Amino acid sequence: MIHNALRKELAALLKAAAGTRKLSVRRSTDPEWIYSTDLPAVCSGAVPDPVKEALISAGWEYRQDGEWLLLRRPEPEPPEDWYAGPFGKEAGCCLSLLDRHPGSGSEPADAAQRMLIKAGEEGGKAYEEACGTLHREWAERLRQRRPLPAISRKYFGG
Repeated sequence: MIHNALRKELAALLKAAAGTRKLSVRRSTDPEWIYSTDLPAVCSGAVPDPVKEALISAGWEYRQDGEWLLLRRPEPEPPEDWYAGPFGKEAGCCLSLLDRHPGSGSEPADAAQRMLIKAGEEGGKAYEEACGTLHREWAERLRQRRPLPAISRKYFGG
């Protein structure tokens, strides 16, 4: 697993609240969120106010779901130490669509960013599958004369 800058930042923000126990920071299974952490379980079911304030000031959104805290943040550019490739055929198709439809993206690309960040942590196969999903979704959007989301070409190796 790749420990990108987002994961490292979260680890630093959450470290003080964990005490002696190491917190779990995982990729969220919910497509609306990037990460989840067991911080509430460690802190007797609550998230300490200093942690909430630190997350908010760093631009993180969060929602408590039982003993887990779900986290996300829009990332217009891929985070450092994210995914170094290879960028395969499907990533190339996404890049081609973006090149052939410049400036069409007016709607946010938060969902695509989350998907690619998580897939990039899993490795090349997961990343190519995520690009394939986006390629199909974007082709459908274009057939419906809808614009592509505004996403950085860097997410596809461009």
